[in-house]
Amino acid sequence: MQTAASVGLALGADDLLRAARRVALAGLLVLALAVLFVLVVLGGVFDLFSGGHEPAGGGALAEIPADQLLTMQAAADASGCGLPWPLLAAVARQESAFGRNMATSPAGAVGYGQFLPGTWALYGQGGNPYNYRDALPTMARYLCALGAGSSLEQALWSYSGCNPLQDSTCHRTDTYVQDALALASRYVAPPTPGQGASGPLSPALDGSVVQHALHYLGVPYLWGGTSAAGLDCSGLVWLAYHEIGISLPRTAQVQYEASARLSKDELQPGDLVFFWATDGVQWVSHVGMYVGQGQMVDAPTTGAVVRVEPVFTGYWGAHYYGGGRVHA
Repeated sequence: MQTAASVGLALGADDLLRAARRVALAGLLVLALAVLFVLVVLGGVFDLFSGGHEPAGGGALAEIPADQLLTMQAAADASGCGLPWPLLAAVARQESAFGRNMATSPAGAVGYGQFLPGTWALYGQGGNPYNYRDALPTMARYLCALGAGSSLEQALWSYSGCNPLQDSTCHRTDTYVQDALALASRYVAPPTPGQGASGPLSPALDGSVVQHALHYLGVPYLWGGTSAAGLDCSGLVWLAYHEIGISLPRTAQVQYEASARLSKDELQPGDLVFFWATDGVQWVSHVGMYVGQGQMVDAPTTGAVVRVEPVFTGYWGAHYYGGGRVHA
């Protein structure tokens, strides 16, 4: 039989056990709340949660927040110089990772588009450089002022610092321009596979062949050239495709005959664009690689360098003969 003393001890032990359980549960609750708080803070800082920043779509477009994409497209449409929105997106990606990294640069550039304060004062129209709704239209205005309507390459060099194509004292070894143009080509959404005479999209049209071609920006024109020492138009195309394991004929006319015909609307980055009688001859005498938004990378002529320029306007527009798709 239990005595009164033993019953009291038992009840005391039960009370202590219940108290210990309450303390443990309280501790777990505090820990859970702390973890939740950390996740919420990290989500706000690093965009771990998608609320308000849903991706724009599949593929490369998925890295562009949907709300920013709409602003990019509107800013490009209103730019007045025909600025392609994928190029604006590429600059936003390069400068601040779409606003995820807006730290002030060593040179003092600030905000979403990494503007120097003096440049923002000229083009920002009193807006907030850290707000993409103000920054994207300003970036478009500035790129147009730098000549994006006539040369995307020149505008990109100038936007990102000094321009080695215009300033002999500017010596740069970075790949800002090549990277931006390659990114822009990836943001161009491909059509539905199998449409028209083009057939399914080649595996090369994932932007990789464009990036190979853009790697040679600035290389001097050399008739018959097929290396970084010098390139002609068909040599540039041949070399870029060769580097991704696809064999092409060597000259523009034969490359035209070896590729599948495309309309202008079917052209995608990596396709070829051909030109007739540019040397006074009656055959396909020039070729470039389409990079999207009406632009090509090509090796144009003696005395020039590999560059990006419009396909459908000016001299090249007057000699445009058709597009071609390469199949592995």
